[in-house]
Amino acid sequence: MISSLVILFCCPAAPSVAATVQEITKQIANLPPAQRKKAVEEGARKEGQIVFYTSISVQDNPQLIAAFEKAYPFVKTAVYRGTPTSIFLKASTEARAGSNLVDVIGTAPVEMWQLKQSKLSGPYLSPELQGMPKGSYDPQGHWAAFEVTPIVVAYNTKLLKPADVPKSYQELLSPKYKGKMNLGTEEYDWFSVMLDKMGKDKGVAYMKALAQQDLQMPGPSSRMRVQLMLAGESAIALAARGRRVTDFKEQGAPIDFRIFDPYAGEPNSVAVMARAPHPYAAMLFSDWILSQEGQVALAQIPRLSIRKGIKQKGRLQELFEKDFAFVDPASYGANVKGLIDQFNQIFGIRAQ
Repeated sequence: MISSLVILFCCPAAPSVAATVQEITKQIANLPPAQRKKAVEEGARKEGQIVFYTSISVQDNPQLIAAFEKAYPFVKTAVYRGTPTSIFLKASTEARAGSNLVDVIGTAPVEMWQLKQSKLSGPYLSPELQGMPKGSYDPQGHWAAFEVTPIVVAYNTKLLKPADVPKSYQELLSPKYKGKMNLGTEEYDWFSVMLDKMGKDKGVAYMKALAQQDLQMPGPSSRMRVQLMLAGESAIALAARGRRVTDFKEQGAPIDFRIFDPYAGEPNSVAVMARAPHPYAAMLFSDWILSQEGQVALAQIPRLSIRKGIKQKGRLQELFEKDFAFVDPASYGANVKGLIDQFNQIFGIRAQ
C-alpha cells in the first residue's frame, strides 16, 4: 500500500557533472584520511547542495537534515520524501528520461536491491564502514545500513507467568502455546531472515510447524497486533517491532519481549547514485550518516542507529543486547516474489 507523498523541499534539475563518484573515489583513494576528508569537503563546498530521496518519516526527516546541515552548513539539502516503492519509481523514471536528479537514496532492502540491479546506485565503500556491524552493507558498496528496525517476540506479562515465557523459536512449537500467538500477514522480512539463517529446508520445516499452532493473523500492522495482545486477544506477538514494544513498556503497559536467534533486523540503508549530480556532496552525506557524529545524531532523534558503541535512548538500548541478523537486500530483494508466495502458502493467506 502506497501512502501519500510529502515533498519537504524541491529543487531544479542539476547540471551534468564531469566525474562520477566512482571516478572521484579512485582519484582520492591513496590520500591520507585527513586529506581525503578535506578533498571531499572542498568538492562538496563547490557543489553547494545535495538531493536526498528517503522514506524516513516526515517527523524525523527534518531533524536528521538539520543535524547534517549544522555539521556542513555549506551544503543545502533538498529532500523528497515518499514510500520505498515510490522513491524507486521516481528515481528510475527520471533516469530513463535522462534526468539524473538524485544524489543519495535512503530506504528499505528491496529497493536497495532494485537500485543495484537497475544500475542506478554506484559502488561506494565509505571509510566509515569500518565502524559498522557485519552484514549491514553490500561488499561492493551499493548500500550501507545506517539504522535498523529490530524484530522481537513480545508477550503480555499478565497472561504469561515468568516460567512460561518462551526462551527460543523452537520452544514456540510447544503445545502450551497453541492458539496463543499472533503473526502479521506480511512478515516477509522476518521470514527471509529466518530462512537465510536456519537454512532453507530447516527454515521452511519450522515455518510449517509454526503454522500448525493455530496462529491468529489479524492483518499486517505490528502495532495493531501488539495492541490486540495487550487487550488479551493473544499472549504472544511474533515478529513485533521492538521500538513499538519498548514504547508501550515505558508507558507502563503489561508487556515485555524476548530476543531469539536469529535476531532479525530490517535496515534502512543509503545508496549513492552512480550518476549523482553532486558526487562530492553525495560522498560527504554518506560518510556523515555512517560516522560517529551522524549516528549519534540519529540516536538523539531518537532513531535506532547501528554503528558499534552508539548509546541509544532509554529502553531502546535493551534492543541491542544481541547482534542483528540483518535483512539482506541481495537475498530478500532477489527472491521477494517467491518468498511472499511461500509465506502466503505456508500460513494460508489468500491473495487480495
